[in-house]
Amino acid sequence: MKVLKAILAILTSLAVAATLLLLFCQAKNAPHYIRIYGGEGGAE
Repeated sequence: MKVLKAILAILTSLAVAATLLLLFCQAKNAPHYIRIYGGEGGAE
């Protein structure tokens, strides 16, 4: 039972880390798209 709980804790930690990594990557890449549509060429 202890081994099962340890495996569950490790998998949960990995899932949280993967989620945070994906969110960080999306947040890092998002401003590029905002700049394209919100830039100087938007009025044309």
